[in-house]
Amino acid sequence: MRRWLFLAILVEFSLGLSVAAIPLCDYRSPLTDLSNLTLSFAYQYHNDPYGQEERDVNTGELGIDYVRLYGSPRYGFDVSLKNDMTISPTGLSAYLTVAEGYYKRYFSIEKAYFAYAGGSARSSSSFQALGMGFDLGVGYGRFTDVTPLARATRIDEYLVRRGTLSDHLHPVDLQILALEIGSTTAYDSTDDLLTVVQEIIESSGLVKAGGLDALDISEITRLIKKEGFSRYCGWDIKFGLGYELLDPSGGENDLLVAGAFNYALATTPEVQFLVQGSFSGLLNLLETNRVDVTIAHNYLISEFLNLTTSYDFSRETWVAEPTDIHTISVDLTLTPVETAEVVLGISLEHRPYYLEWSVDVQLVIEMDLL
Repeated sequence: MRRWLFLAILVEFSLGLSVAAIPLCDYRSPLTDLSNLTLSFAYQYHNDPYGQEERDVNTGELGIDYVRLYGSPRYGFDVSLKNDMTISPTGLSAYLTVAEGYYKRYFSIEKAYFAYAGGSARSSSSFQALGMGFDLGVGYGRFTDVTPLARATRIDEYLVRRGTLSDHLHPVDLQILALEIGSTTAYDSTDDLLTVVQEIIESSGLVKAGGLDALDISEITRLIKKEGFSRYCGWDIKFGLGYELLDPSGGENDLLVAGAFNYALATTPEVQFLVQGSFSGLLNLLETNRVDVTIAHNYLISEFLNLTTSYDFSRETWVAEPTDIHTISVDLTLTPVETAEVVLGISLEHRPYYLEWSVDVQLVIEMDLL
């Protein structure tokens, strides 16, 4: 008897006779391994034709944003790197670089309590020196990679929309399909996985006469192998104590209070919502502290159009004097073909002493010719 038949029995037992769609966040994956790297660069040069040097423009911006999230029943870790840099002819005019890494060890496979240890490094043009520190503490929560179920749901929606399926797959079949997609590494080749996927779908009793055709198989393959597509759910919160190895203000090394909160939600395969927040400060937390909050939303409008919006808030408080930075970004990405991409980006930022918001608009067109 085939492996997926055993899975059918197990999933049927767990889901009962429910015919409701499976919420993505109800999916449980034994392993979560997600990563994302975003690079952005912009440069503008303008020589004033009337010879007024104060009207010349010669600046550039470089952005790097990397996140790695790994979780297993016993342990996990997360790594992040964020760099925003403004470049002028005389050198760096402004920059902020933040690198963080944490290791989590769960007390039990069944529970979400964990202990963590980690460190961070921070450098900024507004700092007097490099800041470094490490943290120890406890927390609660887990994240789950729901990408396999998101891919299975997209396959189901495509087949129903095309008329290959007379109705949506039963939750049992959808769950089995997701489990197989999530076990890609267990197959010798993609063709072996596709054979099992085809058997699951055609055994549902909902496929039109003749079964899946070549176009169906081609689209299923594309949806399974699509790069850059990931969805995850969950949350965690942690609290601990840290110690400054290097003080960015050039002062003495201090004992710190630190904490963080992360939340992720994927309501449909097209939507990913994320909230990240962290704080750290001296024992007199109200006098000296730092708070960072990021709210991001990604919406897959269609196979060729993707919308990403985000809001970043950063506050540094020194001697009870706060300085706030607000950044709002909107990126619309059009991919008419696999070898071409058009990105329209709008970024608004407000820093201390700004009289108004700065506005940056970028239009980037990329195409692979060979």
